[in-house]
Amino acid sequence: MYAPRSGDNRVGDHLCHSVGSIPVELDATHTDFAVGCTYKFLTAGPGAPGFLYVAEEHQASLCQPIPGWMSAEDLYAMAPAHVPAPGVRRMVSGTPAITGLADVAAGVELLAEAGIHRVRAKSLSLTGMAIALVDAWLIPMGFGLATPREDKPRAGHVTLAHPQARELAELLIDNGVIVDFRAPDGIRLGLSPLSTIFTDVWCALDRAWRLAKRFLP
Repeated sequence: MYAPRSGDNRVGDHLCHSVGSIPVELDATHTDFAVGCTYKFLTAGPGAPGFLYVAEEHQASLCQPIPGWMSAEDLYAMAPAHVPAPGVRRMVSGTPAITGLADVAAGVELLAEAGIHRVRAKSLSLTGMAIALVDAWLIPMGFGLATPREDKPRAGHVTLAHPQARELAELLIDNGVIVDFRAPDGIRLGLSPLSTIFTDVWCALDRAWRLAKRFLP
């Protein structure tokens, strides 16, 4: 997408697990490029569009490898040659999914109303509570914690480790606790601050504890 000059150093960030969960200051950190998804903490759901951030100084140098009509300078010219739009719009390709965009818009509006710093505070409280319950209920049963205990490096997920994680994850899902399995031994809980309440965390881990007692030898 960008052809750097010899000796250039550019910084690119991956924001899929941070946007909508922790404060991100791309201009302040002099980030050149960033990509991310909207279906995690922006509440948009699977299939929602991703996004690209480009520092203003680089936008004129970008080249879209798959140009589409929405990236053209004149959307309705239907010209024989593609003339890219000025600015970051040149990176758009075809028509995005309208329903996905609508979901993203609602999530972004909710996030803006709540404020990212309040969202971050709730996220830390949710994950902190989950870790405390894991320590009390699941660690004695042979589970491990694969998530940092310190606040600063922890985002909105809590991951448990267990040799039978795949079977346990399927058991939890079948019983109403929606988790992700991550090979080889991870069970990941995604605690979105905008939509998760503390009662959800308690009930999910209480059910996990009760199911594990029946399942594990």
